[in-house]
Amino acid sequence: MKMPAADTDGVRTAAGYYRQIADAIDGAGGVMNTIAGQVKSHNEGEGPAAFDRFYNEGDGTTALSHYPGEVSAYVRKVGDALEEYARVNDETREALWVLAIQMYANVVATIFYGWLTGAIEARLLKLITQARWYAGIRSVLVRTLIERVTYALTDSVVYAGGQQLLQAGIFGTSLAVGVDHRTLTNVAGYDPFSAKANAVQFADGFVGNMAYDGVADALPGLNPASAYRQKFGKYFLRQPGFKGAVSGLTTRMIASNAYTYASNVTDSYLEGDGDGWTDFPTLHQEAAKLFIHTPRIFVKYPLKWKNWPSVSGQVGGTGTP
Repeated sequence: MKMPAADTDGVRTAAGYYRQIADAIDGAGGVMNTIAGQVKSHNEGEGPAAFDRFYNEGDGTTALSHYPGEVSAYVRKVGDALEEYARVNDETREALWVLAIQMYANVVATIFYGWLTGAIEARLLKLITQARWYAGIRSVLVRTLIERVTYALTDSVVYAGGQQLLQAGIFGTSLAVGVDHRTLTNVAGYDPFSAKANAVQFADGFVGNMAYDGVADALPGLNPASAYRQKFGKYFLRQPGFKGAVSGLTTRMIASNAYTYASNVTDSYLEGDGDGWTDFPTLHQEAAKLFIHTPRIFVKYPLKWKNWPSVSGQVGGTGTP
């Protein structure tokens, strides 16, 4: 949606003029009634009596005495319509600002989520590697899969849940400061406080994030000894300096597209239309992804981006979408 461009102050001024005109018409109607009454009271005969009947009762048409009231009522309706138009524009503009704030807050939270996901990753790896059952696993690939699946599940719950909490806080604050709930619902296309809407959005984010983490791990190759990893993994693994930044951004962008596509499919089936397989990321979304993931190269390891560790637990080293 585009932000309404109407001059609501000007519209309200015009509404005030219409009300003034209606008041003037009502005043003129009172003067007309007084003069018409004097025609009959100051004169005698059939002529004044006929004029009185014509003025008050009409002659097959609306009586003259009714015209001022009807015209002023119509003029007031025009003024009320202008006032309503201004109100709807203001409320729509407020709702759009709330959605814009929520969207940019989501973007900023996603950028800086790199710090949190790094902490989650390190903590989970420490807990897993300290477990007795883990020490008995000899296969490097099985160990890696356990680490990555555990991380992806935890990371996806935290990310999707955090975004819903952030959204609820912003929408709740907007209602507290006077934003109209119905208008916000109409503009957003869903009730921000609906349990179903929030559950669907959480599921979209969770499945999308799982797809992101899966693709981010699969691109460099989960098995360090695989032929794929040896041949292509270097293009997606974290490496020091500019080359590492480019490879990291490439991994993030591919994984982020997987996030959006998986989220679209999930949303489509949960909402019942089933056409999500045809909903690919748009150019606007690609621009947003670049805006998010370029700074994320620096966020996860803000002080060490020129000397990133080759292994930090996450093979792809990408974090969330």
